[in-house]
Amino acid sequence: MLFSIILPNYNSSRWINKCIDSILSQVYNDFELIIVDDMSTDDSVQKIKQYNDPRIKLIELDHKAYNGGTRNIGVANAKGEYILFIDCDDWVNSNMCLFNIMQEINKTHADLIRLPYIAYRDGKKGRVRLHENSLKDLVNSIFCAPWTKCVKREKFVPFPENTLLEDVVQHIAQVDNIESIGYCDTPFIIWNRSNPDAISSDTIKYDKNSKRYSSVYRNLAD
Repeated sequence: MLFSIILPNYNSSRWINKCIDSILSQVYNDFELIIVDDMSTDDSVQKIKQYNDPRIKLIELDHKAYNGGTRNIGVANAKGEYILFIDCDDWVNSNMCLFNIMQEINKTHADLIRLPYIAYRDGKKGRVRLHENSLKDLVNSIFCAPWTKCVKREKFVPFPENTLLEDVVQHIAQVDNIESIGYCDTPFIIWNRSNPDAISSDTIKYDKNSKRYSSVYRNLAD
């Protein structure tokens, strides 16, 4: 199996079907979808259980694990050669995404493949957010969401748990644990900025903390 796609879920009833459907519609289907539910209180788990697809593995937690913990649990149960992440309120850009990532893997056999993305807000897609295809850009990228990277499972570094902006901390350690990078120029994720329950939608809190963490990150990157 080439890909294990890790999907943490918490109270995503409004978005979960769109997210899962975008994954299951992929032309390249050598993957498993591991959904880790973090004790949801809405009907999102019931919606997940309605899918009758052997590629889906649902893990229902009996304790809160939050962002870092749910992703780590998903990877611990993964069998794929490469790990991909997606958030429960986002969706995959097109049904050719996994195929295009697979082609880059076959060409480079890299430990980490960088993935562009597209932001979505108020019913409209924004421009494609591309990265520079360089190690320097990867190291210095403050916006380093897990779904901007496809990582070899054997090279994966666990997320710190029960902390804010755990993806920034993990990114530093992840970059330090790879030896080669590749780049796929097809946007992988539609980043949903229309979810009022997302952490990043709390603009004041997010901006305050991102500025604080980015300062630390810059020093560590240097």
